[in-house]
Amino acid sequence: MSQEPGSISYQATVRNFKGQIVSEKAISVQLSILKGNISGEAVFSEIQKTITSQLGMITLTIGNGTDQTGDFKAIRWSEDSYYLKAGIDTSGGNVFTEIGVTQLVVIPVELTQEAEEETSSLIEDDELLIIRKYVGTYIDYRHTGTKEYAGPNLIWIKTTMEKTYGKISAYGKTCKFSAGDNLYIRRILFSPGEISGHWIYQIENDSSAFYRVTELQHDKKVFIETWFQ
Repeated sequence: MSQEPGSISYQATVRNFKGQIVSEKAISVQLSILKGNISGEAVFSEIQKTITSQLGMITLTIGNGTDQTGDFKAIRWSEDSYYLKAGIDTSGGNVFTEIGVTQLVVIPVELTQEAEEETSSLIEDDELLIIRKYVGTYIDYRHTGTKEYAGPNLIWIKTTMEKTYGKISAYGKTCKFSAGDNLYIRRILFSPGEISGHWIYQIENDSSAFYRVTELQHDKKVFIETWFQ
């Protein structure tokens, strides 16, 4: 058997509507666990108050907030898919602006009979990983060929959440996404043989189309891995 996790660590960088870092400021964060899909039923929600760091970072433990609805510890993670929706109010109030929806996946830690007989303080919780982040519905793309930038063929993908061409940059000459497709950035742990693994990233829809994402977002030169922090 495996033990259901009692909490989830959540980390994010907070920006205002202009894209500027919100530094050393008291804010409110609304966190909701959605069941089934990105617009599914909220089986748990809460509000947390915190102060951003100098770099605009926050680190929270989901399950420890106030104004809770639902029972976090009653969620059966292995029985369905679950998504985390986050909203912020940079004034510290209760008017929240959605900042993203990410898929949560539980990696079970199997417990032996001996482990079950140990005290609960010695039993390690299951680990929850964010592996898929919703980035909006598909609008359009632009292709940048080797003649223009002396590099590989890239497609710059525009979505309802990322409307600047180049914010999402992937390898390819054409794009098979269709208008209205829900798009996600997925990270996959690649581990060849006994070598230490590393994450690779792709953008995908709910069907079978996907493209490998470049390591850097083209417009701001931000590492794609930071989207999952």
